Amino acid sequence: MRIALINPPWMYKRLYTHGIYPPYGILMVGTVLQRAGHEVRIIDANAHDLDDAAVHAELARFDPHALGITVFTDSFDYIARTGPWWHQAFPGRPLVIGGPLVSGAPGPCLAASGADVATLGEAFESAPLLFAALERGDPLDAIPGLAIARPGQPIVRTGPTPTSASLDALPLPDWELLDVERYLASNDDPYFRDRRLQRYLSIITTLGCPWRCTFCQVPTLFEGVRKRSPASVAAEVAGYRERYGIESMYFRDDILFRPEQIGAALQAQVPGMRWSCLLRADMMTDDRVGRMRDGGCAEIRVGFESGDDLVLATANKKTEVSDNVRCIEVCRRQGVQLSGFLIVGLPGETEQSLRATERFVADNGVRVSVHFPLPLPGTVLFDQGRRDGLIPDEAALLRNFSLPQLPGMVLQAPPVNYTDLSNETLVAWAMRIAEAGRTDQTETLATVSPHADAPF
Repeated sequence: MRIALINPPWMYKRLYTHGIYPPYGILMVGTVLQRAGHEVRIIDANAHDLDDAAVHAELARFDPHALGITVFTDSFDYIARTGPWWHQAFPGRPLVIGGPLVSGAPGPCLAASGADVATLGEAFESAPLLFAALERGDPLDAIPGLAIARPGQPIVRTGPTPTSASLDALPLPDWELLDVERYLASNDDPYFRDRRLQRYLSIITTLGCPWRCTFCQVPTLFEGVRKRSPASVAAEVAGYRERYGIESMYFRDDILFRPEQIGAALQAQVPGMRWSCLLRADMMTDDRVGRMRDGGCAEIRVGFESGDDLVLATANKKTEVSDNVRCIEVCRRQGVQLSGFLIVGLPGETEQSLRATERFVADNGVRVSVHFPLPLPGTVLFDQGRRDGLIPDEAALLRNFSLPQLPGMVLQAPPVNYTDLSNETLVAWAMRIAEAGRTDQTETLATVSPHADAPF
């Protein structure tokens, strides 16, 4: 079976990101489908700046028997356009959607795209079963981890998503399905050169997170926490250095667990490899960060979220401002660069808490990006918005996520306002907090971004 997989263009990449990130999830799905005997073509519209016409031309040349699209926060409008086109251009051929937004909101995504079926959560095990059944024309009801659309009927969910007991048992991704040099060329950016990250690829070593922050969708996507062994991670990176000459790695885990052990494994197998990761503030001690540095860590990113303890508690962050300050001090002592995220406008936010966040940034001189809350389906934040009448129309909210954002500092209002403050006040405070990170007139350490799910 010929299967095309699309990674849609990411709307925000030109506004506040650096480089282009390989679509690791869809790459893994393509790998397992290829191993199952299918002919797979990944069309990364994001990396190659492909408009709709260019993607359609690629599909016409490949003439796939089925199409899969991975759907992220800002892809709702894309599937609403592409789904109807696909059914008209390739009548009778199945359309499958998956990804984070679909897992949280399968109903609106299926309805907007006209897709036949959606995969929920990770699709490493369900995708081969699904496409084998589609190839044979078999019913899909017995395949777990799906949401099936049937005309005029409620969506059918087929049970819990199957998960791989051991992440080490999964095959390594087949990067030949992508244009690897496209990603390596894209990260020749001052942002990465400043962090000693050059010719880098990104991988994931963990699925899941034990914490339950109100704004985070990860608990909806993955059951529990599963981790790859440090040895398998280092072996994968060693293969990439040998094949592609990479010099750095960016770990895209929501939280990189056992970072000092992974660093030690990397230095043993690929000495000199530099890397960056995301940690929690309360994970960072002098011993751990020192060992990470010795293992090649060049930068750590942390979700500070707020400079106010009440806002942090309301978000169920399970950290305090003192943890944020302490991790900054640890990184400075250990000589590891640090940057962080802040969210302006979480429930409980007041001008007093915003003033405290501004002081936190100014007093600690830390590099931060400032975001508004993004109520992703499946999060506590989304459920609260629905309950309080702040989100009257789920599909309209998802469409709002797809609206083009203006470049530069935030000018648009937050998609949902969870505070007693006006949108104009929140925007003004976001700008003030960003400005608090300026250390001189030539460098802006803080930036402002429209939503809270940016990779930086």
